[in-house]
Amino acid sequence: MSEKEFVSLSASRLASNGIKNFPHDFTEFKEYTEFKLPGKALLVGEEFFGKHEIHTAEGVSVLHVESYLHAKYILYANRTTPQIIHIPSDNNELKAGVQKYESYLDRIIKDIEADYKKTFPEQKNSKYAVNEVFKLLNLVRV
Repeated sequence: MSEKEFVSLSASRLASNGIKNFPHDFTEFKEYTEFKLPGKALLVGEEFFGKHEIHTAEGVSVLHVESYLHAKYILYANRTTPQIIHIPSDNNELKAGVQKYESYLDRIIKDIEADYKKTFPEQKNSKYAVNEVFKLLNLVRV
């Protein structure tokens, strides 16, 4: 099996098992702030005057949010490129949801790395494989 086949097989296996959706599978909240998004891939930009910039891959600024935690929440919620997302008003709910999701992603990473080491015991390219699987599934770990 080649690394390319491993990546494809791993992504297919994860997709068929079902990827959980953030934030719906990781947090519940009643009060929120609504944000409109462009329906494109987003990145965290620089911090300006205490606010973190969210921009498109083309560099177009979309939002400025109050914390890096808010920026991560938006990137995670943008996996399916929605037009609108809701961010919990309560920072504890926001933090708990992000932590649960990051734990979920970390478990996926560990599983991919373990499978990689079993399949390619002499190789040390597991980070590349994880990155490629995440790209195929449109996952990001900030």
